[in-house]
Amino acid sequence: MSTRVAAVFFDLDDTLLDGVTAMQGAWGVVLPEAAAHLGCEPERLREAIRREATVFWRDEGRAGHWRVRLDEAREIVIRSALLREGLDPAWAPRLSRRFAEEHRANLRPFEDAIPTLELLRSRGLRLGLLTNGPAPLQRGKIERFGLQRYFDVIVIEGEFGQGKPSAAVFAHALRAVEATPELAWMVGDNLFADIGGAKAVGLRAAWIHRHRLRFPERPPAVPDEQLGQLLPELPELLGS
Repeated sequence: MSTRVAAVFFDLDDTLLDGVTAMQGAWGVVLPEAAAHLGCEPERLREAIRREATVFWRDEGRAGHWRVRLDEAREIVIRSALLREGLDPAWAPRLSRRFAEEHRANLRPFEDAIPTLELLRSRGLRLGLLTNGPAPLQRGKIERFGLQRYFDVIVIEGEFGQGKPSAAVFAHALRAVEATPELAWMVGDNLFADIGGAKAVGLRAAWIHRHRLRFPERPPAVPDEQLGQLLPELPELLGS
């Protein structure tokens, strides 16, 4: 690259941690349990929950309110799905709680996550972690996988009081690592929050799709680069 890089900011879920696989594993355990009692097919219930979740999270303004109340949001979505399918909504709290337990049990870092952080640290880059969501949940993930030691700054929405794409999040992170926007990159999977937020304040941004996300026809933001995986693509992009 023609311009040196001083700092790299990372999203957490589905960038460093494989939340999709954890979600699939959790529903794979929880839904058969519930379906046996509710008298329905697990896949029917899964589709109903998926539809309700899509509607619930479609409004980005509304999402900002519920991101720090994920347990409540999940229970609302599940209850709506049960009602639409004519099933007992009283099962919503139990389903939501079991999902959270199984998701945690299935959650793992991507294989290239830690090696990427170690490599970039060894090259002298300053690193930041910018994650939306509730403070206890996100802080718990960070501590569980020992991620805090890799970062010069960690900004959690539930602790900071604002989340991506707020300019305040990126401004705070830049000040913490003493970098200017043109010398920093943001890496994340969310085109609206990660890419749009970063680009709006002058950072360069790399969208990581992990070979399972499709780039939409009308994206909310356009990244400078697209990555299928962190290694070897990100170090090559950064010239590290």
